[in-house]
Amino acid sequence: VTPRPLQNHSMTGGATGGATKSGFLHGEVYNPEGSAKTPKEPCGCPKVFIAPPHYIQGPGVISSIGRYTARLLSAKKVGIVIPEFLKGLFGDTLEASLKQEGIEAKWSMFGGIPSTKEIGRIVESWKDEKLDAVLGVGGGSCNDCGKGVAFKLGVQCVVVSTQCATDAPCSALSIIYTPGGAYEGGWTYPQSPNIVVVDTDVILNAPSRSLISGFGDALSTYYEARTCWENPNALSMCEARPTATAYAIGEKSAQMLYENAEKAIAAVTRGDTQAAKKAKTGGSEVDDTREALEMVVEANTLLSGIGFESGGLAASHAVAQALSWVPSVHHKHLHGEMVSMGLLTMLCMEDTAGLPGRQAELLKVGEFLVKVGLPVTWKQIHFDPNDKASVETFLEKAIFQWFCHNEPFTVTQDLIMAAFKAANDFGQGLIDKHGDAPYVRIHGASA
Repeated sequence: VTPRPLQNHSMTGGATGGATKSGFLHGEVYNPEGSAKTPKEPCGCPKVFIAPPHYIQGPGVISSIGRYTARLLSAKKVGIVIPEFLKGLFGDTLEASLKQEGIEAKWSMFGGIPSTKEIGRIVESWKDEKLDAVLGVGGGSCNDCGKGVAFKLGVQCVVVSTQCATDAPCSALSIIYTPGGAYEGGWTYPQSPNIVVVDTDVILNAPSRSLISGFGDALSTYYEARTCWENPNALSMCEARPTATAYAIGEKSAQMLYENAEKAIAAVTRGDTQAAKKAKTGGSEVDDTREALEMVVEANTLLSGIGFESGGLAASHAVAQALSWVPSVHHKHLHGEMVSMGLLTMLCMEDTAGLPGRQAELLKVGEFLVKVGLPVTWKQIHFDPNDKASVETFLEKAIFQWFCHNEPFTVTQDLIMAAFKAANDFGQGLIDKHGDAPYVRIHGASA
């Protein structure tokens, strides 16, 4: 499985604050002096909160995309970026919904990689179409491509997410690759997508691994937002100070996962046939696994998406981004699976530094990760500590992440490695106690 690596300062523009190829940087707007420093720091900057104006989630909502686009954006003509296989699945539904509202659609098949070249190709084909909006329909890469096309054309953006693996749909950010698939940088935008649509019937039928990976990303949102909130020198991903609202949203995201994740996995794993049967028979009883799925989808997508961007990232994501540079990890794991190891590492690091409550939280987080099947050891994440080159690359890339230094203490390569080892040892202890059956169900016994 190819992850979406975010391995650079340029998630919001680079160590020195130079402009991304989108031509926009949050730091230049909210914190021009502090964002240009290394490491970045607040220099009299305000608190900033950004979010999509419209977030729409529920079963079957993809069939109403025409109404949302017409009534909320006054769109008459749209461009749709979509992978060919998804057009085969949802093309008729999308076109019928748009036609019902009198919206003309232009289609472009997404080539699979959100590169400058791919965005440019679509922009060139649509530059004279006088579109009102661009719809990016698919997973994170297609969503990112759609955001880039909309920005370059200067039109409104609609994200239709068909997976729940990360919190990317709601963000004012695209991760850009070379045409060959190598990481190139991050494009940041002045605002989040105008509309984000998540059809939970689609998520229900998507691979459970993508949903579970999203748990790792969304759970970390709270713990990283708290670190940034408690450290007066930390910055959010807007390169400004985090808001209490974003912090509270991150906390709610974690709460919803703790309360609903296992039931949601049950819904996805069995296709939710029981809830479908009840719906057809008009039964009044609500299947609590389906309601749990609705809760975790919102946590993974909306709460985590707002929480990470306006609340901030810290060492957890620095470790995750660094792991994406390690080939044995990169080629086998999704982003949220890497964040799982990053979160354990960050809590070990903060516990070593004497931050209050981290030891108890480490146990709570670790047991949750084991129960849902996310990686908690080097073996499970396919990291070889005896591979010198991989270790050196990992440490070099981790320390390079500007948000790694949102921690309220000095972070060094030695500290990262010690915490990473402590996380591995702690995770192995949990596996010895609870077993690894959930992980094996996802990855197989030979993983």
